[in-house]
Amino acid sequence: MQKVLVLGLLGLCSIEDMKYRRLTIIYILLFGIIGVILHLFAPVCSIYSILWGILLGLVLILISIVTRQSLGMGDGILLAVTGVYLGGSSNLELFLCGLFLSALCSLGLLVLKKKKKTDEIAFVPFLLLSYVFMLFRGV
Repeated sequence: MQKVLVLGLLGLCSIEDMKYRRLTIIYILLFGIIGVILHLFAPVCSIYSILWGILLGLVLILISIVTRQSLGMGDGILLAVTGVYLGGSSNLELFLCGLFLSALCSLGLLVLKKKKKTDEIAFVPFLLLSYVFMLFRGV
């Protein structure tokens, strides 16, 4: 159930990120509340792991504030919520794999001269792709 919710959240946010270049925080927080309620009845990981997962999102929110939104704050909020569902190590894996995939895509777009180095790309679709890889791997 929780895997389907994370997949749905990342899918919804991916479409929104590609189309509007922003994320609706209300939906993300609603998924976060649902995740907390689900963990009360069917815990998947420890509370400490959940807190570590949320911490990754909080660090990204702080980076967003310090860099004046060079990294979107919505991405940090989204990763805090995925931390509720995935826990610390899986959330870190999700983020790092998404970062790697976005770097590969950005490099390809630069080489093909489709984008300039100052252009922005949507990050959430890479998180979705990363999560799909994780699901096929069996996380």
